[in-house]
Amino acid sequence: MRSIEYLHAGAIILALLPPPASAQQPDSTVKDTASLAPVVVTGTRLPTVHEVVRGLTGRTATLNASDLDERGVRSLADALEELPGVTTSNELGSQAQLDVTLRGFQVSPTIGLPQGVTVYVDGVRMNEPDANEVNFDLLPLEDVERVEVVYGPSVLLGRNSLGAAVNLVTRRGTAPRSGELEVSGGSFGRYEVKLQTGDRRDTWDYYIGARYEHEDGWRQETRSRVGTVFGKLGLRARGWDATFSYSGADNRISQAGSLPDNVVDARPDSNFTPGDYFAPTSHLVTLNAQRRIGGAQLAVNLFGRSLNTDQFNVNASPPDSRQRNHERIGGGAVQLTGTLALAGRPLRWFGGVDGTYSHTVVGLYAVPPAGPDSLTDSVRANEFDLGAFAGASWELSRSVAVTLVGRYDYVRLPYEDLLDATQNGVNRFRRVSPRVGVSWTGPRDQEVYASVSRGFRPAALVEIACSDPTAACPLPFALGPDPALRPVVATTYELGWQLRRAVAGVSASADVYRTDVRDDIFFVAPTATTGYFQNIAATRRAGVETSLRWRSHGGLQLYANYGFTAATFETTAVLSTGRPPGNETVTAGDRLPMVPAHRLNAGASLPLLEGALRLRVDARYIGPQYLRGDEENVEARLPDYAVADASVEANVGRYAVRVMVPNVLDRTYVTFGTFAENPTVAGAPVQRFVTPGEPRHLLVSLSVEF
Repeated sequence: MRSIEYLHAGAIILALLPPPASAQQPDSTVKDTASLAPVVVTGTRLPTVHEVVRGLTGRTATLNASDLDERGVRSLADALEELPGVTTSNELGSQAQLDVTLRGFQVSPTIGLPQGVTVYVDGVRMNEPDANEVNFDLLPLEDVERVEVVYGPSVLLGRNSLGAAVNLVTRRGTAPRSGELEVSGGSFGRYEVKLQTGDRRDTWDYYIGARYEHEDGWRQETRSRVGTVFGKLGLRARGWDATFSYSGADNRISQAGSLPDNVVDARPDSNFTPGDYFAPTSHLVTLNAQRRIGGAQLAVNLFGRSLNTDQFNVNASPPDSRQRNHERIGGGAVQLTGTLALAGRPLRWFGGVDGTYSHTVVGLYAVPPAGPDSLTDSVRANEFDLGAFAGASWELSRSVAVTLVGRYDYVRLPYEDLLDATQNGVNRFRRVSPRVGVSWTGPRDQEVYASVSRGFRPAALVEIACSDPTAACPLPFALGPDPALRPVVATTYELGWQLRRAVAGVSASADVYRTDVRDDIFFVAPTATTGYFQNIAATRRAGVETSLRWRSHGGLQLYANYGFTAATFETTAVLSTGRPPGNETVTAGDRLPMVPAHRLNAGASLPLLEGALRLRVDARYIGPQYLRGDEENVEARLPDYAVADASVEANVGRYAVRVMVPNVLDRTYVTFGTFAENPTVAGAPVQRFVTPGEPRHLLVSLSVEF
């Protein structure tokens, strides 16, 4: 059952989304290029053949394909867990649909949550237009060359990049021809087949990847399948370096949701509402091209994307509900970069524009025990986004560079009720987002940087449709042309240090930041039975992130990360909650839920038998967290937990065998919590609902290169 609640189980659905969680209580929440130099993460919208600026992005991180493969990650959420300050939780009860929290901001497939992180594939934004959520199961993670993470507001990448922006850079064919076939199987009826192949001949290259995964699930009635295909054709000729790619997915994912905590203690594999599922079909075509024009570098991006989804929710009481989405999205970007001399020192400059048009139709249906589905709501949004950005970085000396960047965004977001035209309305958002940074490159491969940056996110359609304080929405919510909410504005101050000593195999970094958020959007509850989305004055995310990595010449790899995050309210407000009486008062200093203060992870990869065998262990510690619905911090927190994963891989010629044991110590833990009524108990009392973590299980894979 896909969650559309904003903060907790009591504040549930607009007509764009599945029905209220109060009717769904058992789940508690509705649920390369070979010839070019390596690209350095700079935060620019499109890839270029050289580093555009220094000091532009502050903290960045790159996860390479080899590391992702060695860890056996299943989704982008799994991949990001290796980074400092990143936490995952499982609100929907599906390992393919985890929520990610980074620097206190969220990116999630859960509709209705405030999304503060953007995700891109080869420069194409993957946040959905209806609520800015990200469906991780649709991303071609198996076919990426690297994952780039830019922390903090990413001015050049546009709206919603409050906590970070993530870009997946996909593979392309290289010479000589290569290919790999992998089959795997293990606990909970899971099996998977993956195929990858690519080649480069003269000016042409190609890459093809395909994946099919099936599992019965460790919880009752959670059978799921994920099928993806990816292909890329590249051309280098007449000064152009261009690629045309296609990515497609056809999935069906069962969602078990969360359980009352007493049920988790007795039967953690239970499923209160068997039958909930999410079934998307997606297509994405992308054209990226770049070439030199005089002394400048031109980069162009064009894309088209479609997504159809079928979301079914089994309610505690009939009727059940179904949501069908149809999205058609198109757009592109143009970027120009170059270098000129100013006072005898190089000045790197860049500028560009990007635009997107999205056509979204959402239909909600009541599904009675007998008879056909009944259409209850039908809405349409034809959104237009336009952005322009420019910046420059001037090297004051060999070691000091100053950077200034700005971006302008215009968002036109209409709301059309296809059943009642009197409810139509249009919202417009305009914003200028600046960034100023300075970096100092010191001896022995050290760098110190500082920056001030600003980002914003406009209100999502689900928030706009219920935002009028003079006409608070009853539960279930009423929709209408409510007053526009103000955009959320985040200002980040950041100071960091990093060391990259390639010869010694050492990299280290430390970073301190503070993000002041103005006009954050929450569900406000003036009474126990009504509410509306509204801006509140201020929240804050502040923290420290440290990272250390070392790789010996013999192949031994060690890493350790620590993140401290303080995500707090900085104002007084009355919010909605699933706990009686239905509202709660937060004051300055109260912590935001589902954001642990402490997060530590470490790992080691040890080669044995002259590299023929490799042993890997990854462990993580997650501190206590307040449950969603306890923004005033008066209830017991989710307990902290520590989990370790282990794997061993043997290589013999073209063959490799890997044995993976996630949660190798078989720890019992929960990753998500909220409050909701339990209709299976007399009087339907409000209880804590939590999602259990997976127990120890086994996965064995065999791969062959050809």
